[in-house]
Amino acid sequence: MTPHADLDVLIVDDDEAIVRTLLIGLKGMGCRTRGAHSPSAALETLRRHPADLVLTDMRMEERTGVDLIREVSMLYPHTVCVIMTAFASYENAVAAIKAGAFDYMPKPFGMDQLQHLVRKVSTLIGLRRENARLRDEAAPDWFSGLTSPASRALEGLIDRIAPTDATMLFTGETGTGKTELARTLHRRSHRAARPFVEVTCTTIAETLFESEVFGHARGAFTGAVKDHAGKFEQANGGTLFLDEVGDLAPAMQSKLLRFLDDRVIERVGGSAGIELDVRVIAATNRDLTQMVAEGTFREDLYYRLNTFECHIPPLRERREDIPPLATRLLHRALVRYPSEHPPVITEEVLHLLMSHDWPGNVRELRNVMERATLLCAGGPITPSHLPPALVAGEGAVATVKDGIPSLREVEEAHIRKVLGMGFSMERAADVLGITTVTLWRKRKEMGTT
Repeated sequence: MTPHADLDVLIVDDDEAIVRTLLIGLKGMGCRTRGAHSPSAALETLRRHPADLVLTDMRMEERTGVDLIREVSMLYPHTVCVIMTAFASYENAVAAIKAGAFDYMPKPFGMDQLQHLVRKVSTLIGLRRENARLRDEAAPDWFSGLTSPASRALEGLIDRIAPTDATMLFTGETGTGKTELARTLHRRSHRAARPFVEVTCTTIAETLFESEVFGHARGAFTGAVKDHAGKFEQANGGTLFLDEVGDLAPAMQSKLLRFLDDRVIERVGGSAGIELDVRVIAATNRDLTQMVAEGTFREDLYYRLNTFECHIPPLRERREDIPPLATRLLHRALVRYPSEHPPVITEEVLHLLMSHDWPGNVRELRNVMERATLLCAGGPITPSHLPPALVAGEGAVATVKDGIPSLREVEEAHIRKVLGMGFSMERAADVLGITTVTLWRKRKEMGTT
């Protein structure tokens, strides 16, 4: 018995007595277990219940364990496969490893050997999960550093919904960060250790979409020489993100609706439904209610997707987020384009960024920061490193004469908001991206000293 054996294990053998013995032994080690007596039954079980470990016999009537491992490795790359056989040989071991097996166990073996295997697999999966956790921590959270009321309210909604399996619909203009927000929701959910699969509906040809997303059976069409798992099956146990869902063809809208209703998909050319455990997050920059009125988007699908709708405001409506986003995107650019002397954003540049209307939203800001990183060659970022149109004021905030706050008023409001959060002067200056001396001067100009 080991405290590390928190595993979901599937045992595959056509000998019922062996399956029963292994089920009892693995349960005693703390594993959650299921059994199957053929490769096809094993694959059907995996579709409904993803496993951490598949322990399979080599020789079975239907097909070999090597065949099963090859298919499991393709469909469920995070699952560890181990083959067991009474016909141990060097050739069999090589074939199993080439097919994707993690280990090879000659029969007969004792419970101590099985326990040693469970420890090894537990250690491997623990390392994988820790690596995934560290990658997630290194990746910027969508809300990191954002202080606008809109972002704070959105984070509150995400935190309430993330632990559930509710379908979500993100709406907003192009470039507002819907994909990163979907990833953030996935990372904050109980599915974080499972796959996050992204599908951009506009990048897959309509003739290929059904096969790519829902999969196809062998022989479904010319060239379909083997079964193919689509994006839904690849996301089993995790999250499927459908970006630009408003561009789905009517036939695909029907298939998506069926999954949302029944949690079942059907491969192209397949004869049986496949039950899956997948959370769906959708996003669009189109007005789905208008599309429903025009008859181009199914009303029933809209209401199924719209269990919870999150509208992401454009960047021009949450200008307080521009300074932290610019800093974050600058650091991201430096990962791609390292510099011995990391650049800094000057106050003049920050003023220009705050005054721009950002029609391309966060995506446009990202491109601007990448451009500046490349052009500044490690020195301070100045207006000369920004796109000419931005420096010329195209898309800038209107003046107070148009009934809209001036840049100075926007800056003062942002400074007052940060100061009102109870930070020390040093911390407030750091959040604002200016020096402490500059912050003291601005406070004096604002009459707050």
